[in-house]
Amino acid sequence: MKYSPDESMLAVGSHDNNIYIYKVDGTNYSLHGKLTGHNSFITNLDWSRDGQYIQSNCGAYELLFFDVNSLKQLQGGATQLKD
Repeated sequence: MKYSPDESMLAVGSHDNNIYIYKVDGTNYSLHGKLTGHNSFITNLDWSRDGQYIQSNCGAYELLFFDVNSLKQLQGGATQLKD
């Protein structure tokens, strides 16, 4: 579980192989969406410095990259991330 750099979003890695993204407004949390694509439970996740992307690992040792706004997996991996 990690907050975005500006603390406006919270990413929660789950044992159901997904990452849930919540928008944070004070003490209120609302579900923004779900990142899918891993084949095992989430073991680690990190935000990009600009808060637009998430890099994640799972129990199957997959390293995936996601665009948080579109909730889509980036097929090109780290080469598409621009900070």
